[in-house]
Amino acid sequence: MRIQLVRTLQGGEKLAGPVITKENEILISEGTTLKTEYLDLISFLGIETVCIEDPYEEDETPHDIISNEKREEYIEKIKSILEKHIYHRGSSLREIEYVAEDIIQDVMQADENMVIDLLEREGNLYEHTLVVTKLCIIVAKKMKLTAEQIYRLALGALLHDLGLRYITVPYINCDINELSEAEAFEYRKHPILAYSVLEEEKWMDPFVKKMVLVHHERRDGSGFPLKQKTRDTECGILQACDAFDCFISGMECRRMSIQQALEYLVEGTDIFYDRRIVRAIERLVARYPVGTRVRLNTGESGIVLKQTENSIRPVIRILDEENRLTEKVYQLNKNKNVSILQVEN
Repeated sequence: MRIQLVRTLQGGEKLAGPVITKENEILISEGTTLKTEYLDLISFLGIETVCIEDPYEEDETPHDIISNEKREEYIEKIKSILEKHIYHRGSSLREIEYVAEDIIQDVMQADENMVIDLLEREGNLYEHTLVVTKLCIIVAKKMKLTAEQIYRLALGALLHDLGLRYITVPYINCDINELSEAEAFEYRKHPILAYSVLEEEKWMDPFVKKMVLVHHERRDGSGFPLKQKTRDTECGILQACDAFDCFISGMECRRMSIQQALEYLVEGTDIFYDRRIVRAIERLVARYPVGTRVRLNTGESGIVLKQTENSIRPVIRILDEENRLTEKVYQLNKNKNVSILQVEN
């Protein structure tokens, strides 16, 4: 099975799972061979990825630290805790500590040099929260932060966007700079709103609250809400990881590709983001996620099958002239004469 972006489908692919609408209704059944006329409908409904059968499934290995089952479990826990706090004001957020501890345990057990696959996707507050938390812990581990620093960072990441639940302006896949002055003002208050709520959590380390307050600040003081030049390592990790996942999920900005998001981080090095943190993200996040179609310098096109220890040199299986997978494979980490020229849409 391969998770594939709808915009890259050609028609003729066989579904390895049903196509489900946002209302959880089955649109197209598993096992259906996709006709080209289906593709426009799927795109029109805002469905961005589907599961496609892959004859080389045993070779295709997406890299992630958290299993799909645990991922869904964590998202539900995060949603439950935050919603209970919001709708039953006064309910403690302390349960989030257990989620932080579990995610930390998952990450710390994994190979610290493992390159992970993250996909561009439609924004969702709770999934975004989990991805940012996971990425923060991975980066912190790579940078050899202490157990105490990692724990505080995990808590800050899990709570960083709590304030978004207290605003009404749109923030998914929209350019904040295009909002009206009043809307932009309300949006930029969300870190302050979260900080004010967290002040009531007497058990919480004040530094965790600070991380939530400054997660949109930048090294050069160009961020918000206070335009502070924050230099704390944990704050810097949260700022960069949050920005990166916002770029690829369309949370609080226009969505972009993994490649564009990584380039944006690099362009902001030493201006918006700490150089050490950007380098860690570059090394740990696959530039070409599993399932990405790419053009090589050999003139051939292929599909990324799996990652190697080098985040920009994965394993590629070549496509024939009719876009069918062949048995020809390049391991780019070993074959230095072959390289990726571009992503093919």
